[in-house]
Amino acid sequence: MSDRTTNWKLLLMLGAFTALVPLTIDLYLPAFPELSNDLNSPASLIQLSLTTSLLGIAFGQLTLGTLSDIFGRKKPLIISIAVYVLASIVCAIAPNVWVLIIARFVQGFSGAGGIVISRSIIRDLYTGTQLTKMFSLLVLVMGLAPILAPMIGGQILLFTGWRGLFTILSIVGIVLTFIAIFRLVESLPQEKRSDGNMKTTLNIFASLIKNRRYMGFAMIQGFAAAAMFSYISGSSFILQDIFSLSPQTYAMIFGMNALGFISMSQVVGRFSGVISEEKLLIAGFFVALTGGSMLVLASLLNGGLIMVIIGLFCITSSTGLINPTSLSLAMQTQGDNAGSASALLGLFQFIFGGSAAPIVGIFGTDVILPLAVIILTSQLLLVGSYLAFVRQRRVTS
Repeated sequence: MSDRTTNWKLLLMLGAFTALVPLTIDLYLPAFPELSNDLNSPASLIQLSLTTSLLGIAFGQLTLGTLSDIFGRKKPLIISIAVYVLASIVCAIAPNVWVLIIARFVQGFSGAGGIVISRSIIRDLYTGTQLTKMFSLLVLVMGLAPILAPMIGGQILLFTGWRGLFTILSIVGIVLTFIAIFRLVESLPQEKRSDGNMKTTLNIFASLIKNRRYMGFAMIQGFAAAAMFSYISGSSFILQDIFSLSPQTYAMIFGMNALGFISMSQVVGRFSGVISEEKLLIAGFFVALTGGSMLVLASLLNGGLIMVIIGLFCITSSTGLINPTSLSLAMQTQGDNAGSASALLGLFQFIFGGSAAPIVGIFGTDVILPLAVIILTSQLLLVGSYLAFVRQRRVTS
């Protein structure tokens, strides 16, 4: 069997584990009104079930990534997905919203094993530009899954209720558990594992935090996630309420922006061996700032729908350049501690992204300016992180 075939088989398997997180977040979004009615709960509590799952994903990555450095990749992944199955079943039979909220936290926490351990496995097996190419393909999965999940969820709701969505997630978890048991090969040999001592674990995280280059890329990941979560949470209100677009037209624009994200992530995979990852990352900065600036100008100058659409397209496309390159460059600074490094990156993404999303609503969605300012601020902060932590070190070294 050729290395190319092996790479694709591994990528498909790890892509399936990775997709568990966006499926967990997005599959049930179309069922929010039904959930509110069925559980006799206000919309705010239903939205809280989404918030708790995001918190679970953030801290689950931190915990499970560390455990995978101690016990290897395979066992923690199997156990985490098995717990995910049980949590999904509890979600499906939840008698009230509070049981659902707690179960969603556990579901997010355990589902996080899929993404954090998949990234660690890739770091175990690949280096350099090959690592970047594999991460760019994994980012493709992360880009497609959130787009497809609400659409799939909406279609499933034609045949079943919200409980059926969680039942399907439990079935997906069962399938992935068997794949992990019978198809996944351990990638972290015993001699490279952490000793599991609490002091050692704390020292690992301390060394990560002290690594300026790694932390620079971690903050870039976090601020990029803040811009994207702001876009996801605010764009539907902006395009449908302000510009009176139909849900179908909005979905078409959302899909077009997603295509930009996917295309740019594949540009990284195609040219990472020709152009350095850092140059591709800087190109992403320019595209991001172009989009953020256009959105601010559109809000201040009444630039109209076309200017807003172009700005949003640049914003989402830039993430396709920034995410895989900063992820690869961050992971290249780490070797044996790939699980912990991957976990901390995930924590930054979901804490920064989860914090930014509600801010858009707080400042209002009846005008474009709050969304535009939050996105541009996030972009300026990620460029600042590069200049302060990455570029400065490279210049002085």
